[in-house]
Amino acid sequence: MVNEKVKVKDKHAKKKKVSKWILIIFGILVVLAAAYFLGFFSRASINQITIEHPMKAIIIANTNEAGGVNGQAVLERGIDEFNEDYIIYLLVSLGANNLHKSYVGYGNAEVDMVMDNEIWGAIISDGLSVSRQRTGDPDLRISMSREEAVRALLSSDVQQYMKESVNNGNTRLEQISNKVELASKGYLAMYSSITGEVIAE
Repeated sequence: MVNEKVKVKDKHAKKKKVSKWILIIFGILVVLAAAYFLGFFSRASINQITIEHPMKAIIIANTNEAGGVNGQAVLERGIDEFNEDYIIYLLVSLGANNLHKSYVGYGNAEVDMVMDNEIWGAIISDGLSVSRQRTGDPDLRISMSREEAVRALLSSDVQQYMKESVNNGNTRLEQISNKVELASKGYLAMYSSITGEVIAE
């Protein structure tokens, strides 16, 4: 019959189907490899930064024989003696051990911390160095008072204290670099632990 449809068997159909699946699997592998190298799956601490609590001597000096601590005196002296060790301890407590130089050419992880209008710059590469000046190209800027920083250091859980401080407006976290750059330096977990949110694009 003229109107009857004739089924033509494609002898290469099986090869096309296999090729299509190979391309899909290859595409998935490329995406996973790119994500790995950008730091999306980085969970282990890259930099093993350890530091003694910077306020230990102040706390001991303000503890009486019965073991009672004069909290107000510790707070005031901590604010007066604020230095780069406080910044380092704070950043390590927030997860700076997971930060590293970008694998894809964005450079070192850099954080500016503004404390009562004083800028402290932290650069994370093979270690963590802090100086009393802004970094050249910060990824994040954390703004808070010295008092809030000292209170965070004196808290039982610095990460939880900082999360609450961000939520109640005592600390401001400003994202400067884009998500891809931040991910390539290992910031994703640190940002989420402080804000409880995912980094914006």
